[in-house]
Amino acid sequence: MAIGIIGLGAAMVVMGIGAVIAPQTLIKESKRNHVRRLRELEEGAPEAYFEEKRELEAYQPRFDLSHKIIRILGGVAMVLGASAVLQGFYS
Repeated sequence: MAIGIIGLGAAMVVMGIGAVIAPQTLIKESKRNHVRRLRELEEGAPEAYFEEKRELEAYQPRFDLSHKIIRILGGVAMVLGASAVLQGFYS
């Protein structure tokens, strides 16, 4: 049981570090990426799938988390993961 808790904690720490270091990789539907991709398509870039441009023009992104929020959530994941690792070692 302790090995499972340690593994889970280690995974949370790794994911938290990723969120703190590179939050932009976790944002796929941000407003900034939405506008950037629409601009690329208007400049003549090929569409990744059928009617991508029409979809971008018709629908706004579902969520727009800022890098700060993602970093905070990553920090929380690191703390919770570290506490799970410590609990696994001491149980």
